[in-house]
Amino acid sequence: VPGDLSTLCWVQSKISFVNDDDEENLIRIVYASINFKDIMLASAKLNEYIPDKPNNNSIIGLEFVGFNKNGHRIMGLCSTGGMTNIRVADKYLSWIIPEKWTMEDAATVPCVYGTCYYALYFKGKMKKGDKVLIHSGTGGVGQAAIHLALYEGCEVFTTVGSVEKRHFIRETFPSIPEDHIGNSRDTSFEQMIMQNTGGRGVDIVLNSLAEEKLQASIRCLAKGGRFLEIGKFDMFSNSSIELFAFSKNITFNGIILDNVFFAKLEKKAILWNKITEGLKNGAIKPLCKTVFEKDEMEAAFRYMAAGKHIGKV
Repeated sequence: VPGDLSTLCWVQSKISFVNDDDEENLIRIVYASINFKDIMLASAKLNEYIPDKPNNNSIIGLEFVGFNKNGHRIMGLCSTGGMTNIRVADKYLSWIIPEKWTMEDAATVPCVYGTCYYALYFKGKMKKGDKVLIHSGTGGVGQAAIHLALYEGCEVFTTVGSVEKRHFIRETFPSIPEDHIGNSRDTSFEQMIMQNTGGRGVDIVLNSLAEEKLQASIRCLAKGGRFLEIGKFDMFSNSSIELFAFSKNITFNGIILDNVFFAKLEKKAILWNKITEGLKNGAIKPLCKTVFEKDEMEAAFRYMAAGKHIGKV
């Protein structure tokens, strides 16, 4: 029942084969991660995403890790239904897992890095030397974005919501100075950015904060800056933004990973190639994680909904 996490349960359903290639891409899933979209769906806060099919119970899950028919270890992205024990993978949105990674490692990668490549490279045009503000740096997307930005040679600023999370950033990313780590609980990060950039601002903001913190984040942009909005709250609340910010020739991009799922094959192939390259050159690194058993669904969802986790669940 949407809105009641205590009703989360496993159900039995059939797999539909569209063509002969589907059997080749059939994956037996062993791990699946939870994302904030799943939390919002389960909490009935994103009703517009629920398909108009009353018998479709498999709407949760954007990524999966498992084995194909040849025994190869595969990780991938999907529009819905990743939290199941078997599904057909999109060959343009699935990758062979690096040999040195565990299956748990791989489960931390597809969605966050898919989002970051789509945001930072496709929309943000990130390049060496850019100053980048990455909010909520200890979250899955935040950590992935920091890994990519540092690999690219960018100057990284980030925000966190607790002393524990600040320590995590310092230990995990020692190249980020203490004065580049701000507070995500208020708007004081704006002063941090302006002090450290001589009033110029940053080239890219990867934003997940809402309301007045979103407005402050827009003001952090330099002339010609790119704002990448991955938060859902203000989008679906139809919040307003201060139009004066556009006088600095900034661009504002809403980052919806769902667009990739239904994109033309050519665009999917570009993302597939970027992530494949990142897996080979080491730009993509697994994230820290908290693992729950399959019979602990409710506990896992409540844990992530509390917002105190670091990395992936």
